Amino acid sequence: MEHQDYPGLYRAADSASAKAQSAYLSSFQWHIVTLITGAALAINPVPTALYSLVNAGVFLAALGISVLIAAKRYEKSWYSARAVAESVKTSTWRYMMRADPFLDTSSVGEVNNIFRRLLEGILSSNNQIGDLLGGDDCARDQITQFMRDTRAKPIVERRQLYLASRIREQRNWYAEKSKYNKKRSTFFFVLLVMFQVIAVGLVLSRIAFPEWKIWPTEVFVVAAGSVTAWMQLKRFQEIGTAYALTAHEIGIIESKITEPDTDELFSEFVRDAENAFSREHTQWIAKVEH
Repeated sequence: MEHQDYPGLYRAADSASAKAQSAYLSSFQWHIVTLITGAALAINPVPTALYSLVNAGVFLAALGISVLIAAKRYEKSWYSARAVAESVKTSTWRYMMRADPFLDTSSVGEVNNIFRRLLEGILSSNNQIGDLLGGDDCARDQITQFMRDTRAKPIVERRQLYLASRIREQRNWYAEKSKYNKKRSTFFFVLLVMFQVIAVGLVLSRIAFPEWKIWPTEVFVVAAGSVTAWMQLKRFQEIGTAYALTAHEIGIIESKITEPDTDELFSEFVRDAENAFSREHTQWIAKVEH
């Protein structure tokens, strides 16, 4: 299933989430860069007036970025838009697979009305991010032709699509992200230890070389603190472990997909699977917020 096959609301929320995430992480990274740069400039033992003004300007830039992060609350927009996107996504799959609450009825129009009301409910409960959901996606179909065609297919074809484009896609995503987060956790831990060792070495070196005037100790102290803050922000180890467990849980779900051989049983299977996906997303929100 391609990105354009999803409702316009999903695409708008997905795009808004990605932009807010990028803005949040970029602003945090720039804050780190300005702090380390300011600490490096402060090493000069005989600064000129202009040099000191430049150094002060760098620290003022760091302060400005801090205020921007607090005022814009990019992380709140990121999480809220992601929640909208995931809610629409799981509803879309329920619709296409004829799962509760989109079971077969006397007319397709009735099911479509249920889906539209559900989207309206998602919008009304997240109206605080309405300004983020603009752009071309506002004009896209909320019930795409692909969704309608998929819903009309027999159970065998729907089951194949659900396995390939939903279950395995989710499982592979969680597995890859788990590996990525564990690698990043190791990398930044090694970097943190390296900065701390260098800082300690510089402090001890002052004893042996008291005549030296320039010591970049503060730079490595700030760098170590920045790495620690980045690790706490990204929660590499915790999220990597959680994603690995989720990949295994989805694998268990995948092993059951051949069992439901009627529309009713398959509807129950999809309902349980989507409930599991929604639960994992809710737990992710809790992890990154706390």
